[in-house]
Amino acid sequence: MTPQCLTLCRRLAVVLAVAACAAMAQAAGVSNAVRIAELQRAGRIDEALALCRQENATRPGDALMLYNQACLENRSGQAEAALATLRAALDAGFDDFAHALADPDLQGADAGRFKQVIGDRVQRRGAMSARRGAVLAEGRPQTLALEPAPGQGPADGARVTLTWQPAGLDLRLELDDTDGRWLPAPESRPWSGEGGVLLALGPLDPDSGETTDSFVFGFGLEKDAGVGALFVVETGQWQRVREVTPKVRGAGTARLVLDATIPWLAIAPYHPLVDPVLGINVTLLGRGGSTGPRLMPATVLDRPGAPRHLAARLDFTVDGAASGALQGRSPTSIITGTTTAINLVATSAAAGTGRLTLDFQDGEGHSLLADGPATQDVDLVAGLTRINRAVDFSQVRVGPCRVSATLVFADGSRGAWSAWLLNLGPDWEPRYREAISGLPADEQPTANYYLAAIVRAVDAHRARRHPGALATTLGDLNLMLARFRDTGSVVPAEGLSTFVYPGPGGEDRLCHFVLPPGRPAGAPLTPVILGGHSPGDAPRVAERIVRFLASPEGTPQADGAGAWPVFVVAPGERGMATRDSDAEAELRACARWARERFGAPGVLLAAQRGAVGPALALARLPEAGVRGLLLFADRELDPWPGQTAEAVAARLGPPQAGIPVTWLEFPQETALGGGSRTLATALRRAGWLLQEETVRGASNFTQVADRTCRWQATLKTAAGPAR
Repeated sequence: MTPQCLTLCRRLAVVLAVAACAAMAQAAGVSNAVRIAELQRAGRIDEALALCRQENATRPGDALMLYNQACLENRSGQAEAALATLRAALDAGFDDFAHALADPDLQGADAGRFKQVIGDRVQRRGAMSARRGAVLAEGRPQTLALEPAPGQGPADGARVTLTWQPAGLDLRLELDDTDGRWLPAPESRPWSGEGGVLLALGPLDPDSGETTDSFVFGFGLEKDAGVGALFVVETGQWQRVREVTPKVRGAGTARLVLDATIPWLAIAPYHPLVDPVLGINVTLLGRGGSTGPRLMPATVLDRPGAPRHLAARLDFTVDGAASGALQGRSPTSIITGTTTAINLVATSAAAGTGRLTLDFQDGEGHSLLADGPATQDVDLVAGLTRINRAVDFSQVRVGPCRVSATLVFADGSRGAWSAWLLNLGPDWEPRYREAISGLPADEQPTANYYLAAIVRAVDAHRARRHPGALATTLGDLNLMLARFRDTGSVVPAEGLSTFVYPGPGGEDRLCHFVLPPGRPAGAPLTPVILGGHSPGDAPRVAERIVRFLASPEGTPQADGAGAWPVFVVAPGERGMATRDSDAEAELRACARWARERFGAPGVLLAAQRGAVGPALALARLPEAGVRGLLLFADRELDPWPGQTAEAVAARLGPPQAGIPVTWLEFPQETALGGGSRTLATALRRAGWLLQEETVRGASNFTQVADRTCRWQATLKTAAGPAR
């Protein structure tokens, strides 16, 4: 993808999420957006511009499409038209200023004029942020008025009162809810578009009036009781948080009052003592997600995971903060050099000498410093004392570490602060690439997959956030490299492993596989390939297999030919191709790799949903080596919708002789839909011998994992030993 079409393609997912009531217009818009992007990639700028102008004439007011028109006009040499269209895009709500300022499509002789237009908007937003904000002193409430959404008339006295408390930021929202518009009880969850309150809070860039790392909270009702949640960026999901549960009074009356507290721990590592400027936006949603009164004219729900949100400026006057507190900050939680700064702020009731202890510990609480924790005396003044230290990380081993500071004040009271950092060290990426180059050729893609994930995570990391999953992925890569040093392979002798194998065209494909415990060294293996699950279920299926094999019921054994099972969870069906021919090629590539990797003459296939059709096709190919099939029949099984049993039977054709086929039916599901009955009839007509079983309940990932393990154990002559 070229940089010129980055914005258009990057936001297609947002276009695809428009309400269903606009589906037909939406389809046309998406089609044109894709075509415009294709024309840009081909360098056919004039054609792309003509189509873009046509799209804006048909659907005026689309900020993103107007912005793309401005870029195309500039690329075609129409600078004056580009300036006018850029202003129209900004008026329509385009607000990705950082991207626009760096966009190569707005460069050239007139780049300075484009930057001035964008810069003027940035300054206006910064001024509005300061104007609508407040100065907060600890314990002193400040009330801010909410403005009405466009076209709604007066805000009817809607206001929010903020109070800085030692434990968190108190929030009181008051407004008229006579019609039950904003909290339409009993269910009002803003993340579900049912009404409620959204709040964005984080460190502020005063120049642009935008947060630089937002935390987004939602407040509402569930079964007439207050409910609060936090949007978790790492998972892209909302998570209920008991600590932010609001108290709601007067829902549906003229005096709606919602009280909530955002604990400072909930937005760690940020805190007013070390971040005296924060930004906040409060906005209401009504039924169907309609926008209501808000502190700043910006939406939140449409992009809760974005770091930047237009916000009102909150200045915290720290001189009056309660004594006995200690807070700290590091400019980043990922250390890629030899030193970093640790900035501490202490609040003391009186001047005197304090005792400061700094330590760096591993996950088990052991000090990473050769001489143990470092302790020294510090001079404290009455009020705020700032303590700055440069820390030499060359003495700390690579990996995650917990930096902690403890201060004993002159009066004997104690304050403590800690944060997790990830020490990568200087030149970390070349060091890992060199280590990976020493792995066996077929194992290097797996290690490189992990390294690429780490590089992407480092690039996308929000500077002071907990390293979290990034540290876990780094730990997995380190474990692989250590295992290679010990055994000559990154693959463990037993248990769960991930592996990257070549797809149909040589593309990287990530699978999960489980090697059984108790297998004698050198014993042959039969791959049992599971396909058709969702991408999110792939690791869960593999983890469930590990648990099942560890249970008394699941104790693995060799089959009648002496081969032990290795369970290979293929990439999720939506992570691969969707057309039948492509899906069959994907499954064939996985089976081929598994046979080669584990030295097996054949494989077993357990297929559900979108993998059933490809599995049946593969079973008819002698060279694929399929020695047994397990088919899961649920309401999502419908490989050839709308076709008769006769047509499907003709398509399938007869099976290879001697292949056992187990048909596992979930009647509670198939009674509700799907094409399982048609497929079963077609298989019988085509000469497939089905061993039919029924199962109560749903075909979830636990059922798939457990039933596959049980099925494999019943097959006494599966793929046979390796040749």
